[in-house]
Amino acid sequence: MIKYSDKQNMSIAKQEYESYEVGQVVAIDKGKTKIGYVSEVIDNKKTGEQAYIVTPEKLPKKPTVSDLNKVANVTVLYRGSTEPGKGDDWVKDWIKTDLPVGNQVIGGGQKMPPAQLKSAAQTLDSAMSRYKNATFDIYGHSLGSMNGQYAISDTKYPDRIHAAYLYEGPNIHSVLNDKQQRTAETLKNRIFNYIDDKDYIAIGYTNASMVGMLIRIDSKKATGAVDQHMWGGYQFDKSGNIRTATDTKIKLKMAQTDIVMQDQLKALTSLATKLTKSGGHLSASEQIYLESSEVLIIVDGIAKMVESGFSEIIQVCQQAIKETETHWIDTLQRAQDVASHLSYYEVMDALTSGGATKARIVGEPVAYYEEKIAKAEKTKKEYQALVTEIKTGIDSQLSLDKALAKELQL
Repeated sequence: MIKYSDKQNMSIAKQEYESYEVGQVVAIDKGKTKIGYVSEVIDNKKTGEQAYIVTPEKLPKKPTVSDLNKVANVTVLYRGSTEPGKGDDWVKDWIKTDLPVGNQVIGGGQKMPPAQLKSAAQTLDSAMSRYKNATFDIYGHSLGSMNGQYAISDTKYPDRIHAAYLYEGPNIHSVLNDKQQRTAETLKNRIFNYIDDKDYIAIGYTNASMVGMLIRIDSKKATGAVDQHMWGGYQFDKSGNIRTATDTKIKLKMAQTDIVMQDQLKALTSLATKLTKSGGHLSASEQIYLESSEVLIIVDGIAKMVESGFSEIIQVCQQAIKETETHWIDTLQRAQDVASHLSYYEVMDALTSGGATKARIVGEPVAYYEEKIAKAEKTKKEYQALVTEIKTGIDSQLSLDKALAKELQL
């Protein structure tokens, strides 16, 4: 199961604009969903960079190395540009960062990343060095998105990037050097780059390489340019899923499910360590359990991706069938309107002679879409049956070793 919905991830990103102090709780959903505690506040007066480092648990004022090593996940919130004329860093945000990057994105030229992008990268790697055992989730909006794009691409520890959710920032891919571009490419399916085409700030994404997976949202018109930029056009369904093109939604859900699969496998590795903490070897039943569980995690994850993907395909096919039938009715009506002096059968004969038959316009496409629907349904059922079979096998194995079953219930 995905930890946060698309809508919740947007809400987390919005927290970058709140005023937090070290030790305060960061929460969304009117305080019902806790993200963590602010462990560091970044306010770089030299570059204008502002960010929050958030940890799941509240750390002591002077954390020990042991305290830091226990942190399993860190959230980094990169703040966007300060409103022009307000605050003491808006010049650094707009004049020294936004405009130079904008010129690079639009006109190309020498790759010279502004100081703030470099300091954002230093912030991320510094946190990764401080929290040595943690994975990292990155959030950023506008300038914060640019900082996030650059920091992720420049990091020394790409394997510890858990996921990134970036919103409405210009495409800085052309600002990156070759090594940074390669790093960005390896992390593409963990970086979700949300763009509203009605937002004038989110530039540079037409037929160009980019950092992460591009998610062009199906947006509504907001009340103004500023509101459009500040998520005003974003739309979600009842489950908090972002409204976007079907193929994009499938790719997004597949990538998110893959991240969850990797999390489960990591938890499985921790379980193996726990089972062998005495220094001994895994028992035969323990080994079988772990191997079966790993297969279950992979298959279950794939099943979720398949179900999500093919459910979308089924919906598209069903909609296409409706549109095909509507198209035939419209074609027949227009022909009758144009040739009002002819009888219904004469109109039908004329259409047939021109190749516009119901079999061709409706029958063939419907048969094609129905075949796709049947195949999707069959595939879904096959994976569901496979998952059930593996679960049954694991349950049978555990029943043979009550001691192991008791241990695994912890």
